[in-house]
Amino acid sequence: MVGKTGVGKSATGNTILGDTVFKEELSLESVTTTCQKHQRIVDCQNISVIDTPGLFDTKISKEKLKEEIVKCVEMSVPGPHVFLMVIRLDVRFTDEEKNTVTWIQNNFGKDAKRYTIILFTRGDLFKKASIKDMVTKNKQIAELVSQCGGRYHIFSNTDENPAQVTKLLKKIDKMLMKNGGQHYTNEMYEKAQRKIMMKKAQEAALVGVSVAGAGAAVAGGAVLIGATGGLALPVALMAGGAALAGGPGVKVITDK
Repeated sequence: MVGKTGVGKSATGNTILGDTVFKEELSLESVTTTCQKHQRIVDCQNISVIDTPGLFDTKISKEKLKEEIVKCVEMSVPGPHVFLMVIRLDVRFTDEEKNTVTWIQNNFGKDAKRYTIILFTRGDLFKKASIKDMVTKNKQIAELVSQCGGRYHIFSNTDENPAQVTKLLKKIDKMLMKNGGQHYTNEMYEKAQRKIMMKKAQEAALVGVSVAGAGAAVAGGAVLIGATGGLALPVALMAGGAALAGGPGVKVITDK
């Protein structure tokens, strides 16, 4: 489950599992600061749910959030079946909601979008007709749902009726069938991380080129920086699909 602080991720996890296992409270501050995993038997299936810290929470550094996301991936081995993007229906739709899909893609890769379902909470405050109008006629919400293949589900965390959970699980199964029965894999995550590292290296190289001035050259997808450029690039890139080589006063980066 991913989403910004205060959208009801923990409450949603409790509703899905039919048990109060995740700590929840009405607060504008993030209750969940580390990834947490719980599992229960739901509809004769062993269901595991991982709650994550709130996105765009200023009290959690980007580095800390990144660490927790890595933990989340490790917890979900061999990989999650679905990313539930949790959004409240009863608050104004902001750029943060819009950017959540982008955040998922930036951290888990473009493939993650095929495994994402938007879960709208506070559905009990609206009539079914008004919810449908909201999802189809509100341009921003409609665009968000479209990015996720038109997949969404309405939840009420105050409703103990298990039918809403059963319907959600059926939607997840339908999505998996559409994806050839395959879940999101660790290999997909590692591929996404390699692309992120390459992009950062290329951006750093371009900055180095502008700093180096006449002492730098760009050719054939490779960036050459003279010794005067003073560009330092992480050796870890060698494991991320990049080749890093050093000559007398020159560092070369090529994308394989």
